[in-house]
Amino acid sequence: MKFSQSILFFSALAALSISSVTVAKDGTYTATTLGRNGDVTVQVTISNNKLENVKVLNWSETHPVADLPKIKVPADIVKYQSTNVNNVSGATLTTFAIKAAVRDCIKQAGLNPDDFAVKVPELKKVKGLVKEKADIVIVGAGGAGLSAAVAAAEKGLNVIILEKTHFAGGNTSVSGGCYNAADPEGQSGIQMTDGQKAAIDKLLEEKPKNELQADLIKQVKKQWADYKTSGSRSLFDTPQLHALQSWKAGDYKADLALIYKLALLAPETQKTLAGMGLKWQKTPTQFVGALWPRSHRASNYKSGVGYIDTYLDLIKEKNYPISFMMNTPAKRLITKGEKVIGVEATGPDGKTYEILASKGVILASGGFGANVKMRNKYDEIWDKKLDDKVKTTNMPAITGDGINMALKVGAGLKDMGYIQLLPTTDPATGSTNHKIVESTNIYVNKLGNRFVNEQERRDVLAKAALAQPDHIFYVIGTEQTLLKDKEGRGPYGIMISDLLKQKKAYKAETLDELAKTLGMNADNLKKTVAKWNEFCKTQKGDEFGRLSCEEGNKLPGGPYYASVMTPSVHHTMGGLRINANAQVLNTKGQPIPGLFAAGEVTGGIHGTNRVGCNAVPDALIFGRLAGIEASKR
Repeated sequence: MKFSQSILFFSALAALSISSVTVAKDGTYTATTLGRNGDVTVQVTISNNKLENVKVLNWSETHPVADLPKIKVPADIVKYQSTNVNNVSGATLTTFAIKAAVRDCIKQAGLNPDDFAVKVPELKKVKGLVKEKADIVIVGAGGAGLSAAVAAAEKGLNVIILEKTHFAGGNTSVSGGCYNAADPEGQSGIQMTDGQKAAIDKLLEEKPKNELQADLIKQVKKQWADYKTSGSRSLFDTPQLHALQSWKAGDYKADLALIYKLALLAPETQKTLAGMGLKWQKTPTQFVGALWPRSHRASNYKSGVGYIDTYLDLIKEKNYPISFMMNTPAKRLITKGEKVIGVEATGPDGKTYEILASKGVILASGGFGANVKMRNKYDEIWDKKLDDKVKTTNMPAITGDGINMALKVGAGLKDMGYIQLLPTTDPATGSTNHKIVESTNIYVNKLGNRFVNEQERRDVLAKAALAQPDHIFYVIGTEQTLLKDKEGRGPYGIMISDLLKQKKAYKAETLDELAKTLGMNADNLKKTVAKWNEFCKTQKGDEFGRLSCEEGNKLPGGPYYASVMTPSVHHTMGGLRINANAQVLNTKGQPIPGLFAAGEVTGGIHGTNRVGCNAVPDALIFGRLAGIEASKR
């Protein structure tokens, strides 16, 4: 090649190379994609063909589950200049949404998103053994675990909490957050109906099955007589009535002494939480499956996360000696003879941790609702059909680990075959967070017909729902009864506009329009709603035997809203056998030294069917008892 030709060739090659390099337009870009709960808006700053900053501007993802990906994923994307960063376990859909939005911003800047998709290094696992000591070791950082930790710390003990996931909260954080407690002051604005009066009379006519039930019936009879003498028209309620109703609702299979302890301590614990900063709504309601209008919820928090944040804020404020080991699943209980003296766990770095407890170990690791194998192994209610096609409201980490560890040290089990389905869940995800009206509002199937007493037990509601076409039904409310805050967010903090966009909820100005939208018979729907409104007006003669229609259940007129629902696995009533001091009992009914348990990891408190809104007081009350009792050892 001649010199002049070579110059021309390399000049052309250089020009070609320059033209093939994409040069970004520096600036700040935003993009919105769909996350788990709704729209996720991300802002990306690009300079000199580099991602200078990534920030999540707005979303409705679940706190605290999504807190880590909100910080970690953007930081990793900038650090590695790649959207191919590792997903955060337990928050995969949220991680995907952030990545997708960043790719959109890259494209807006004129760059090729594929150039920012290099694989990042995996976290290297190492071997080794680390030994730690504490007074109390707790497995699980949900409501029961945090309650236990605070109780122990108040006694001056140091606590280590092992948590399988990257956040504190467990199932409590994604629950509806309702809390059952007899509260005559708060219930004073609720008028007693004839149906509710008849239900009490019927309950008090029962032939006692044991001495405790006989004593509780005697107490309630006296309380009921005093109430009628007083001339009050407000709702009647007491802890003793709460206990009797809960025991009956579980078909008398639970330990009544445990139920009574829950009902008796619920009002006291409610006041304790108020002193810690949790603000209760003035008037309780009746949540789905709660059986009585004694369901309380916080006014300064969304859903069950309020309990978690209240405990975490208190721990920080009081500087309690409580240490958290996150992403550190417990693997086995360490024993010395018959006594449990510690826990072995695996850290995120791959190291083995042996944590010895001088006072005791408290299991607060939840049930097994997310473990399909265990569900079908133990199920006695649903004909062994709780396979992976049946969704769950539970966090993915709730897989029965604590139960299985305790079995290996001789723990006894109670009520393992009783698994609860919650009727009012999202058909796509199993979550409850698409709720926008009270879940005791009118239920209507695809034909436009009502099919059950919405105040019934949860197992009754779930079975009725599964008998409907496609296992689908709708909960209907109105603009006036919408559970919406000033920002337009529902009770779980999700924008109602996002739920409408995702078709998890529907809105229509008239019943005719709603029927058309849902594909149901308009005449059937209008007749159904007319009957409902008549019952709500008179509070008498409901065709399905409903006892009352609360203010939030009424349908005063359009616009109308409907949430699509189906049953999902919600609560495993069975678990470790405990006594009233939260000690784990062995197969002979004797306490296992050094081992305590609280929350859904235990059995015996709910029987065949958990009353709605009894789970949070169960976790918090028995968590506290476990912390106090372990401190005495």
